[in-house]
Amino acid sequence: MPDWPAEILPEVQAVMQIFASLAVILLAIGAWWTLRLGRAGNQVQLELDLQVHDVGGPELVGELMVVLQNVGSAAQNVTNLFIEVRPSRHGQTGAGRLVPATNLISREDKALVLPQAVRHVVTWTFDIPRDERLIRVTAAISQGEFMDTGVVMSLNQKVFTQLGPSLRYLSRVFDVASAGFRRF
Repeated sequence: MPDWPAEILPEVQAVMQIFASLAVILLAIGAWWTLRLGRAGNQVQLELDLQVHDVGGPELVGELMVVLQNVGSAAQNVTNLFIEVRPSRHGQTGAGRLVPATNLISREDKALVLPQAVRHVVTWTFDIPRDERLIRVTAAISQGEFMDTGVVMSLNQKVFTQLGPSLRYLSRVFDVASAGFRRF
């Protein structure tokens, strides 16, 4: 009986080693490419701040500041930037939403492009009833498909799944005292 399987075994092992080495090299190149393009998760940080102005009218004026910062290694496209302002449940005034869920990026804008290491500030003003003491501000950003304001009725957990895996959101409670911007 010939002993041919034992004779080709070293060649088969050498070919398998070459394939394994190629697979490791291709995996390393794929990981580098993914990181280089900034696709390793959401690379945009989100922060909120509020300034309240007393202009002497029946209501106070709130200026919401949404700060977006690209911490990735490539430009990021933010297609959805939703905000919602409502009285805090701790205030117990019973008022409805002060600002319903609103996408600050319009369909015509297509996307907010944030170059690498850029900090971008978006401001929004709204009226605050004088009897409000605490308000909750929620902001949500995503890099998925654009969603109109009419589609998102409220910023809550059910809607967050619709905004996709690149969702990042922040919710803060602010004291409604006429004061300057607070440091963050």
